[in-house]
Amino acid sequence: MSAIQPKFKRPAQRHIRTQPTSPESPFLNLPLELIYLIASHLPTESVACLSLCSHHLYSSLKTEYHLKTDSSFTIDNLHPSRDADSITMNTFLHLLERDLPLHIICPHCNKLHYTPLASRHLVTERYSPTTSQTWTKCRTRDSLGQGIQYTPPYFTSTIFLMAMKAYRQGRDTTKLLRLLSHKQINEDPEGFVELHTSEARIRNDSLLVRDQMVFMLPASLTTPFSLPAEFGSCKHVFLSSMADLRFCGIYVPEADEMNDYVNKEGIIYCRYCYMEMQIDFKSYGKAGNAMFVTRWMDIGEGRDVNDVKWKVRLGGGNEWLWDDVIYPRGSICAAFEGRSSDDFKFDSLITEQDEMELCARCPLTAPEDEDEDEDGDEKDEDEVEPAYMVTEGRLIMLPSTGIGGRVCGSNREESRPLCRCRRSRRSVHRALL
Repeated sequence: MSAIQPKFKRPAQRHIRTQPTSPESPFLNLPLELIYLIASHLPTESVACLSLCSHHLYSSLKTEYHLKTDSSFTIDNLHPSRDADSITMNTFLHLLERDLPLHIICPHCNKLHYTPLASRHLVTERYSPTTSQTWTKCRTRDSLGQGIQYTPPYFTSTIFLMAMKAYRQGRDTTKLLRLLSHKQINEDPEGFVELHTSEARIRNDSLLVRDQMVFMLPASLTTPFSLPAEFGSCKHVFLSSMADLRFCGIYVPEADEMNDYVNKEGIIYCRYCYMEMQIDFKSYGKAGNAMFVTRWMDIGEGRDVNDVKWKVRLGGGNEWLWDDVIYPRGSICAAFEGRSSDDFKFDSLITEQDEMELCARCPLTAPEDEDEDEDGDEKDEDEVEPAYMVTEGRLIMLPSTGIGGRVCGSNREESRPLCRCRRSRRSVHRALL
């Protein structure tokens, strides 16, 4: 029996002998006092990097140089902390990130996020103060930005930063850009069908997003575009629903004018952020009438947390973002489409299958109008007098109106008050968020 036992032990022993032995760290031979002396001449973030060299160094330094990694989070604390510990941690993370090609630094969480797990950062539901307290800071700000439609559905700043870092490293960004894209058809109880598509592309070292919403309304409506359908623009241009069109001087055709409709405004662009939009109308005969709202946004390079191109798309912030920006009208559209903005065809993005589904799901008649809306105000969209006009792509207040409490982006002083135009409960809820 004793002669058999060594026979079974030899493979295990042979396996143990072939295991490579890691070289012993030279720091293990240094006295602890000398390690402390070296560390005393280094900034804290460098000491943290030094502690990663071996378990011995980490054990020796962790009690002397402790970095706080946790921070309290409430809905009122959405901005990155600027205390000494948080700044040190951020500097430390930047030192680490240089050698971690698959990680990005989240400026809101002040942590590293792993690119192969990018899908975990998709925001697919609305933030709620009662049910979303465990969310990360970046997830919360992205959800708030989507809620007020500063960004399209599914757009998240974390995946944006991941895509731009991968692009700068020459890696494939197809999957990440696909995560930032979106397509969905919804039926609205107000009596219309909505197709929402968005796509992200990298052009000229910057991430551009095209977002289009198509609203199909019943052909039986004489004034089809009086329903409270909502779309996004930006935080400076309060042109965000059908109820705003006439007030902001957008030509709105009646049902019998649809076949002869010609876009008179062209591309409308903001003077305070990199956003362009175009509003078009099209008749589908007895199947319905459609409004196309196409928006192009330049989100930036993803290098600087203070880049206004990105910050202006985030929800829940209170930064001053009303400084003039200069860019040629139609340049964002042209960069995204790869051709002149004059050559853009608003209905070229919708497929034949999309059109068939929109027409099939569009109700024959809209819900009957009532004398008052759900807030108790009279419905008077058809009688709204324009307070603005579109001049060379800018929304300019008409001098004869004397309206100072409502703005569509003419200047920052007038832009501060709330909009006077009727809003649905959903819009009010979004504004409160």
